Amino acid sequence: MERQVELINFDYGNVLAGFKTQKFYDFVRFNQWPGSPSPESFFRSDCLVKYELDQLGELKFFEAVKFALGLTATMEEFFSMFSDVMKPDPRMIALRQILKQNGFKVAVISNINRYHFEYVRQQWPEVFMGFDYLALSFLLKIRKPNWEIFDATAKELKVPPERCLLIDDQKINVDAFGRWGGIGHHYNVVDDAFCPNGCLETERNRLLLRMVRLRMLSLSQAGSIVRVDF
Repeated sequence: MERQVELINFDYGNVLAGFKTQKFYDFVRFNQWPGSPSPESFFRSDCLVKYELDQLGELKFFEAVKFALGLTATMEEFFSMFSDVMKPDPRMIALRQILKQNGFKVAVISNINRYHFEYVRQQWPEVFMGFDYLALSFLLKIRKPNWEIFDATAKELKVPPERCLLIDDQKINVDAFGRWGGIGHHYNVVDDAFCPNGCLETERNRLLLRMVRLRMLSLSQAGSIVRVDF
């Protein structure tokens, strides 16, 4: 039998919002010098890690990406594309709202940079509204899978690790959360290149059914989330 949950932690990328990663790769390939590195290397790059920890400003980050990937695009073109690859999932927003109504604490634990966060707040303010805590890498200067970002969230909301659930698209983070003492849920919606794997609907339904079994949602509430219109 699964443990009782009090706090649900949502990742942002590919959980609260989908990422059109292939569109970003196509943009990079169209704006690269011949013989430049594959754009797939971007999401594991040191410059992205530093940007998510707020160790690089926008200009320094762009310069680092331009050098690493051999970009010919301007800074304006790059950041326009960098923000255009996101789209919130209204069904996950609805899930957050229902969990709150059912008396659960909800938080975001995300490796997110300041630029993306501010862009989302301006374009879709509902995404981050209503959460009890935002554990964001650029604010805390900690990234998943470092257990300290999990611990900071649990302590802020006064919930023991064994009663915390993390929904994350990266198994490395889910496994780290489990080692810390929490309950991990791998939201398996992307492939090894961080592109959608075609399993979003299946994975969302699997998550909802797990929450029904844990008595976090009723069947009718799960059904209402599935029926949310885009």
